[in-house]
Amino acid sequence: MKPTPVALPSLCAQHAGIEAATRIVGAGETALLSEPLLGLIASRECPGDVLLETLDSLPEWVKVGRVIVSGFHSPLEQQVLRSVLRRKGRAVKVLARGMTDYRPAAEEREPLATGRMLVITACPPEVRRTTRETALERNRLVLALASEVVVPYVAAESPLARLLKEHHHE
Repeated sequence: MKPTPVALPSLCAQHAGIEAATRIVGAGETALLSEPLLGLIASRECPGDVLLETLDSLPEWVKVGRVIVSGFHSPLEQQVLRSVLRRKGRAVKVLARGMTDYRPAAEEREPLATGRMLVITACPPEVRRTTRETALERNRLVLALASEVVVPYVAAESPLARLLKEHHHE
């Protein structure tokens, strides 16, 4: 998949920081960024009841046309992406690595082709693996793009918990 430069709407660019905003590349429907985005972030370890509660909220989000923005990396986030795409919802996936070798999963191909999905990254092409640092940068970008954030579960004292505390104070 060949990434192209993506221009963020000005408010999103201000939140993301000009330096990060100028590095963003992606593939898919860039018009999704001009809609109010519902950010979804969750820790890797997540209780089953929280996962089920979150999946129960999904049909309503899709029905009202919410565009979900997330890294879709933790197991809960991955389940949400699969469910959103199955329900013909719309999503913006933020990668924590470069995109040069990005291969969309089978369930992402049709949504990317039909304008229901956008995949973006602010990571340079030489970043081939997700690290703790690039994951935090990705989550910062998700928070910057989202007009509203849903955090179903955060492990206490995790890097994500610290990031959310920082974000809340901004």
